[in-house]
Amino acid sequence: MRLLLVSFFYEHDHGGAEMVAREARRLMTEKLGWEIDVLCLAGGPDRGAGIHRIEPPAWCPGGQWFKRAVLFLANRQLDRWFLRAVQRARVRPKNYDAIFCPDMNAIVLARQLAEAADKPLFTWCQEVVPKRIDEQSTRTLLAPMMNRWLTARDKPWREALAASRRVASVSDFITRRTRKYVGASQGSGQFVTLYPPLEEYFVKAQRPPVRTEADARVLFYGRLSTEKGIDLLLRAWRKLNLPATLSILGMDGPLRAEVEDIAAARDDITLLDPVPHAEVPALIAAHDIVCCPSRVEESLCRTVLEARWLERTIVTTQSGAIPEVIRDYPLAHSINVRTDDLEAANHLAKALQNAIQSPRAFKAPQRAAESDFRKRFLPETFVVGIRALFDD
Repeated sequence: MRLLLVSFFYEHDHGGAEMVAREARRLMTEKLGWEIDVLCLAGGPDRGAGIHRIEPPAWCPGGQWFKRAVLFLANRQLDRWFLRAVQRARVRPKNYDAIFCPDMNAIVLARQLAEAADKPLFTWCQEVVPKRIDEQSTRTLLAPMMNRWLTARDKPWREALAASRRVASVSDFITRRTRKYVGASQGSGQFVTLYPPLEEYFVKAQRPPVRTEADARVLFYGRLSTEKGIDLLLRAWRKLNLPATLSILGMDGPLRAEVEDIAAARDDITLLDPVPHAEVPALIAAHDIVCCPSRVEESLCRTVLEARWLERTIVTTQSGAIPEVIRDYPLAHSINVRTDDLEAANHLAKALQNAIQSPRAFKAPQRAAESDFRKRFLPETFVVGIRALFDD
């Protein structure tokens, strides 16, 4: 099998979808022996051979500006520019057995390439559809305008999904949403769930038991933005007066300066330096509680998945696929954030207090159930699933 994988930001350091695409390619190459080339945008660290890179247009003031345009301001003119750029790069879709797109931002281009070469398109959806900016979470004055713009992408996205031979999604939540988005029947075999595989270093990571006799160590791990709820967490933290510390492993975000100021003024909050993802398992395992107060509909929520994998206590919300990830997990505390901020902060503070003051422990039957849960995200499970996706 020879595939062309189309993912715009494949080589970029940040982004869960990009990390999933790289791990998927590695497994498909090493375990199945498939030959997989990549079509992506230039601008990230070199990820090795077999990659066709498209340079951003000369009129773009910078890579990040072009990335924002691709994410939020895509349009027919940009679609045509991408197709011409691929043709100038002399990428030959006809040389492949199929086109594989694990990036919804690239799905229109992937469909154009598949149809031009008369090749089947396979899509792996990692994004909530329809794509919209959550106006309540972002609180940006531009959100209504951007949502009107994004609404115009519904038609080409629906058409590309409908034209895909198979559409896999990273959670049952996304599978239901994509099926509804396209208007497919409930029993349509075109839409399936294919959970993303965890990397080998996560699969083999140690799971030290959660401590119960010392100050609780709480970890926030994610983008420093209102969407991810870091402001909600800091507001809730002020309400607590408990033997606990908060560590923040924050990726870049609009609230970084605010978080830095608060952390500098408090002894119980530490802002951690970024680390390679291979070091994240040990960092999570060094904490007792992982807090993920996301306000937006998560397609899966990698942070919550990783915390459950390492058997940490989790304080989180019921947004998107998060309830699917923590279902039947005995160490989970969840809240509803679809309220005003003051009420949500009160709920979060109470959940944190319960997690800190009344730590739970696994019982034997619960630990056995965790083994069954983890099988969904093992590399070998993914290999079986991806082969079935292309074979059916």
